[in-house]
Amino acid sequence: MQVTVEKPEQGLEHKMTVSFPSDNMTADVNKRLNEIRRTVKMDGFRPGKVPLNVVKQRHGAQVQQEIMGQALQKAFYDATEQEGIQVAGYPVFENLDDKDGEVTFTARFEVYPQITLPEFSGVKMETITAEVTDADVTKMIDRLREQRMAWKPSKSAAKKAKKGEQVIIDFLGKIDGEAFDGGSAENVPLELGSGRMIPGFEDGIIGMKKGEEKVIEVSFPEDYHAENLKGKAATFDVTVHSISTKVLPEIDEEFVQSFGIEAGTEEALKTEIKDSMEKELKRAVDAHNRNAAMEAVQTVVDVELPKALVDQEVKSLMDRTVQNLQQQGMKAEDVNIESSHFEDEARQRVKLGLIIGDIIKANNLEASNEDVEAFISEQASSYEDPKEVIDWYAKNPGARSEIRAVLVENKVAEKIISEAKVKEVKKSFDDVINTQQGA
Repeated sequence: MQVTVEKPEQGLEHKMTVSFPSDNMTADVNKRLNEIRRTVKMDGFRPGKVPLNVVKQRHGAQVQQEIMGQALQKAFYDATEQEGIQVAGYPVFENLDDKDGEVTFTARFEVYPQITLPEFSGVKMETITAEVTDADVTKMIDRLREQRMAWKPSKSAAKKAKKGEQVIIDFLGKIDGEAFDGGSAENVPLELGSGRMIPGFEDGIIGMKKGEEKVIEVSFPEDYHAENLKGKAATFDVTVHSISTKVLPEIDEEFVQSFGIEAGTEEALKTEIKDSMEKELKRAVDAHNRNAAMEAVQTVVDVELPKALVDQEVKSLMDRTVQNLQQQGMKAEDVNIESSHFEDEARQRVKLGLIIGDIIKANNLEASNEDVEAFISEQASSYEDPKEVIDWYAKNPGARSEIRAVLVENKVAEKIISEAKVKEVKKSFDDVINTQQGA
């Protein structure tokens, strides 16, 4: 095999000319035609008895094209291995010539860029720290109690409705004195301050008593979903039937055991919740700091990006978006997205991937089997049946490979953080978790 490589003065696209003997191709074509002959069905012939020349006449051109394609692919990648070239993306084959027992072709392709990694001591970044406090645990227990709260109707006729209480109401909406469609209902439960109704409506009920009637004046927002009501002034005739106060369950044995905590004590509940919150917080802090390290290192590394890799990433992002929209019920023909919308994200992802890859190679970073097992065990501990989770990973090597990749990325982040100029910022549990959920 003869190989000639033309390297550009600038850019990543290379051109390579390859020549190789075509002797084996004829034998490969005949072998494939004989395979087809044994299974092809053709009128007038019994299975397996179709003459080879008839099979060749019908399928020869297609088989010749398939074998040629396979030969070009093999010759190309053999040539790049011979020349020590790392191909980024897929090649484009040109100028194919097959004569006198030799195949010659030209391939255009991009290569991976050479990346100069900086000293991480020049990287400036910010990390966060956080801890779970007793107040955080108390707040979490209050949230659990809120989820199981009940409404207790007031028996007092003098009771005035307050924010955070529930009223049962009838209402009739009018515009210019005339009732409008969808503006009335009976026996509607409404928690005051929930923001379910248009601005001013719930505020107008605050202070009302059981059995009281009132006319509330409001205006529909300019961005209201019903076109005929946008910005319109309206009145609502409101009648309050009852006022209920929120009652939270006691933290008793029954309440604690409902969360699977057999001990049934408040201390056991606090211990369990704190342990769970600390695991959640650690994952969130680690994720934030890992992302911060990756963003910081990108700012100090310049990388020429292979267009082929960016195009592949754009397509991957588009396909994922289309799939998500279809899962949400959108029809394929209604999905209208353009590749340009994904260009910036694709470039960032490709750049980061190239940088991470070079850091991994330069520092021989890897995740051991013990690391993977420890990670799986930690994740499984959050589930009701940890063994079921561990067994699932044991049967899914692809999922284990994804974990290994995440663990290696964590080692990359740790390497950067350990050497960078780091400013540490202390955050609360809620700040960290809410920021992550809003990301």
